[in-house]
Amino acid sequence: MADNKGDFLVGLLVGSALGAAMALLYAPHTGEETRDTIKRKSGDIKDSASTTYDRVVDQTSTLAAQVKDSTSTLASSVKGSASNVAARLGETVGKVKNDMTAGAANIRATVAAEGENLADAGKTEFANITGGTNGSSEPA
Repeated sequence: MADNKGDFLVGLLVGSALGAAMALLYAPHTGEETRDTIKRKSGDIKDSASTTYDRVVDQTSTLAAQVKDSTSTLASSVKGSASNVAARLGETVGKVKNDMTAGAANIRATVAAEGENLADAGKTEFANITGGTNGSSEPA
């Protein structure tokens, strides 16, 4: 949008200069009066262009400073957010690790208990099959 304003301003200045020159050339003045008028008008146009140029330079500098500040602020914000995300991720990884360790311990305990239950059931079934002998392998 700034380019559009600058293009418009340049077009306005060039159009004004051409219009003034045409008006002066077709004006009913002597050549010396016309030359003096052209000199004066060209000086005015030069001053106007210089003023416009200075204003554009100032606005560009201001805009560049604003962009720099905004970029710096955005970079700080992103850095802070990344640090927060990294901290949360570390906490989450720690919690998952603790949960996995606790889950593995629970699984070991459950497997051991079920193994004992299975061994007891196996002994009971063996005793039932063998007819209640004291573990001898002789048939009943």
